[in-house]
Parts: sequence; structure tokens; C-alpha cells
Amino acid sequence: MDLELVKATEEGKREIWDLFVPEMKPHVDRIWGWEDGWQINEFNRRYFKLNTSFIVFSNQKLGYVQYSLNEGDTYLNMVILGPAQQGKGLGKKVLRLIQNLQPDKPLKLRCFHVNVRALRFYEVNGFHIIESDDNFVLLQRDT
Repeated sequence: MDLELVKATEEGKREIWDLFVPEMKPHVDRIWGWEDGWQINEFNRRYFKLNTSFIVFSNQKLGYVQYSLNEGDTYLNMVILGPAQQGKGLGKKVLRLIQNLQPDKPLKLRCFHVNVRALRFYEVNGFHIIESDDNFVLLQRDT
């Protein structure tokens, strides 16, 4: 299966928001409480600041990613697969796709402590914790 990243445009913003909210709201709500205005502003601020792309296979949008290519690493800000796409091995392929953008650099990301399912997924896929605070862990997968 060949996944590709297709750069998101202004027209895709609502579709990505509709993927973001159901996946992130339960975690954010549990930690700080969900504030619509703040979330919308932050979402809009990051939408074009980061590399925001749909994850596509055979012209079907499966989810989206946001990442930044930095001097010392590739930082994965967000990866969300639609509910029907989860648990099928696609996440592992997405991680490989992102890491291959800068194959000689580590892949880093932050994950909520309360998102136990995601933490397990990242650890199974070769990430290790390099920092931790009250709400997040910073994970890294080396090249």
C-alpha cells in the first residue's frame, strides 16, 4: 500500500477540523477542559504554519498529519487517522512515511499521558520517552 501526503489547502480546513475534534477533545477536556474559541484559534494558527497534509491512498483521504522539518529532527505535531482507518496497520506506515522525509534525523512527538492507546502505539513502533511533564511525554524514534 502506497500512502501519499497531499498538502492541505484552505478548502480542506473543515474536513481536518472534523477529524481533529473527536480525536483530541476527550483528552483535552480531561486535562484542561475544552474551550472552543481557544481551540479554533490555535487550530487556525497552526494550519499553515506547519506542514499540514492529508494522508491519501487511492484518492481516499484516510486522515491527516502536521509536521515540521527541523535542523535536528522531524517533529510530528499531529497524526490522526479517521476512526474507520484505525487498527489496520496504517499508523505504522504513516510514521515511516514521515520519518523518510528526513531519514537521517530522529522523529519526535509529544503525546498526552492520558492517551494510553497512542502511547502504547508509539512505544510498540520504536519510540522511547526522552522527557515527561504533568500532561505530556516527549517521545523519539531514532533513525
